[in-house]
Amino acid sequence: MRRVRALLVALAVIAASCGGQARSDARDSLVKQLKDGGLDQKTADCVVDAFFANKTDAELKGFFDRPTLTPDEAAEFAALGQRCTSAP
Repeated sequence: MRRVRALLVALAVIAASCGGQARSDARDSLVKQLKDGGLDQKTADCVVDAFFANKTDAELKGFFDRPTLTPDEAAEFAALGQRCTSAP
């Protein structure tokens, strides 16, 4: 039983560390997409950081699994773009 518990703990640690890398890779991918779309680096970083701030990994996975933005996501990105370009 101890071995099983130790194995489960080890798997949870490995999964958590991989999730962090996956989240980082997803962030970098989205920043690149926004830059390819015409945003400068600073604005793209700001928008993506704000977008990721309150999203769970599951929410982000759903976002990346969809081929297009939902109306709510489009509105959120527009608001974040406004906020990030008007920030001092």
